[in-house]
Amino acid sequence: MLSLLGPPTLLVSGGAPVVPQPGSKALALLAYLVMEPHPHSRETLAALLWGESPEHEARASLRQALKQLRTGLGELVQGDRRLIELAEPVECDAEQFRRRVTQEPSLAASTEVPRFLEGFSVRHAPRFEEWAAETRSALLLQHTTALGILVREAMGQWHWREAVELADRWLACDPLSDEAARLAVESRYLAGNRGAALARFAEYRALLLRETGCEPSRGLLTLVRRVESDSTPTATSPAVSDEWYARAPTFSANLIGRSREWRTLEQCWRAVTRGQGRIVLLEGEAGVGKSRLADDFVRHAVAEGAIALRGRGYDATAAIPFAPVVEALRGALAAPGLAGAAPEWLAEAARLLPELRQRFTLLPPTGPAASPPEAWRVFEGVAQLLSAVAAEQPIVVTIDDLHWCDEDSANLLRFLIRRLEQHSVLWLATVTLGEMERDAPAARLTRVLRAKSHATSISLSCLDEEEVWQLIRELGHLSAPTTGRRFARRVYSITGGNPFYILELLKTMFAQGLLATDEQTHEWTAPAGALETGTMFPLSRTVQEVIAERLDRLPDELAEVLITLAVSGGAGCRPEVLSHVHGMSRLHAASVADALVDRRLVVEDGGAYRAAHPVIAHVVRDGLTATRRREVHRSLALSLEQTLPPEALSQAAGEIARHADRGGEPGLAYRAALTASRAALERIAFAEALSWLDLAAASATEGEQRADVNRRTADLLETAGWSEVPPGTPRGLPATREIVSDDLDLPARK
Repeated sequence: MLSLLGPPTLLVSGGAPVVPQPGSKALALLAYLVMEPHPHSRETLAALLWGESPEHEARASLRQALKQLRTGLGELVQGDRRLIELAEPVECDAEQFRRRVTQEPSLAASTEVPRFLEGFSVRHAPRFEEWAAETRSALLLQHTTALGILVREAMGQWHWREAVELADRWLACDPLSDEAARLAVESRYLAGNRGAALARFAEYRALLLRETGCEPSRGLLTLVRRVESDSTPTATSPAVSDEWYARAPTFSANLIGRSREWRTLEQCWRAVTRGQGRIVLLEGEAGVGKSRLADDFVRHAVAEGAIALRGRGYDATAAIPFAPVVEALRGALAAPGLAGAAPEWLAEAARLLPELRQRFTLLPPTGPAASPPEAWRVFEGVAQLLSAVAAEQPIVVTIDDLHWCDEDSANLLRFLIRRLEQHSVLWLATVTLGEMERDAPAARLTRVLRAKSHATSISLSCLDEEEVWQLIRELGHLSAPTTGRRFARRVYSITGGNPFYILELLKTMFAQGLLATDEQTHEWTAPAGALETGTMFPLSRTVQEVIAERLDRLPDELAEVLITLAVSGGAGCRPEVLSHVHGMSRLHAASVADALVDRRLVVEDGGAYRAAHPVIAHVVRDGLTATRRREVHRSLALSLEQTLPPEALSQAAGEIARHADRGGEPGLAYRAALTASRAALERIAFAEALSWLDLAAASATEGEQRADVNRRTADLLETAGWSEVPPGTPRGLPATREIVSDDLDLPARK
């Protein structure tokens, strides 16, 4: 094999360099024959490498070079008195790239084409140097063309960070390429790094002026003006100085599992660019990624010529009237189309946005604050302002956390959406399901918007197990094909696929030293042997605080029922159990549980209610004292025993045993554990049956009971064919939040 991407090197089949290597001119001759695979006259080759020597000396040197190659390669190089060629093709990285890159553009991402014949020169061979330069240019053209294809594919698949790397590779090969610079700027901006996008443009512009004296193209300048106009700061990660996050790497990944939602947004945006108003409601539970999807799409729209107006709802109990709309309108202060609005209407809008008078100093004065019957004039003034801006360029108005909008903001938004239906405006709002009371102004506004013919509701769900694995593989730079799959499965089981919970959990694991990063490869690693006895999956303070805020807003009755459901575990509770525990009718118990379902804290599945996410249940349980938790377990055990029909007791025996054991009811725990053991034995689940006997033994209070458990244990071991319990057989009750070494199928920390 011949390697030409770098100093030319002749390699054996295993990849090691041939020793000794042929001389420089022999290697140059071989490189030329490989890259130009057809017969060449001796005169041509002699002139190529020894053009400055007399003809007879050049021919003699050519013969010596051919002899060197035949000594090392056998009869690979053949010829007669007139022509020389290769007897068969030679494997060569540069030739392979040139032949395959058109069909496989991905080769450009893994092939160092700019290193063609790097640091290699041949003395007194100007024609060879010219050929090398021409070949290098042709390879670079193929390389940059393929990189351009890869960048655009990455952009089309919303892989902004991959696009950044590929665009930078393109610019490294062609520093003056306007298209590469445009994609490098745009991909950085779409990845959420506006400052880096503007800095990249500044570097390119300075280089272009220095090398050519020219300005960048109009298209690139237009893109940069759009990026500059979007001055809304993006969310930042917690400060590195915060001890909780001090050891965590940067958590930034491409959009995963949102292709269908993105396509829907693009369809709505295309309608807006045709002059049709559209409404999009991004709905989902807290932490599912609504704001992330909205932010990414707004940057995409800005890159295509939109003006972005961003506002956010705040806690309605302490909100300032019109605050979300005013916050959004400030993004239009520098819009060129603003001057197209009539002065009298701008003056009315200035009641909400006084900054308008700083730009338009000659606006007519307005009288006292408008009375309620005349408030429509202020609303119309805002509508006229947005209409004038939309006449110049399409608008994306984003209202994050619409569920927190106050009544005044809700009324104004309802008016504006109706008034601007035929204008190029996309109304994009995020709504956290379960955060609104049914009679709240924002809830009424949401119902009105859903009923609009030009409205689209996009419901975001949590990531599935496969998508969680994709996320962890990307964040962790995991290279092996199956690495991290068990870890992803465990993370999914704990978080339910909620992206916010996933990221906060991973950050906390880094902060606690359960994960680390390899300094060279940036690949995530796990400590060797540090989890032999297992540990509890940690929950970050951020997750606990976010969920605690939601819990604090619950009425007392709902909070009490949620505690019961959280303690009950994954199986949940049926209304009859809740009725018995809380001393209420079954109908009232179902009504209270349904109110928790409306708040997305609980789900109903097969007639039973359970916590919507394991994380929610963990936070609720962790907030209880040991005594309170024990009493809830006791109530559940007793209620299950008394409310379930006899035929269902066998199936629920394990659940009753667990609750009784943790609730301080050893007698009930003993009886239920024996029943659960018999049921497991009937299923030939020997290890499970043994674990229930372990619980029965721990709950036995009399010698006769202990003797009975010992006899049953011996019978079980004989039935299973075990002389003793096999190593690795699980004993005791499973811990839903436990993580052990086997869960961390990541590279071992060195």
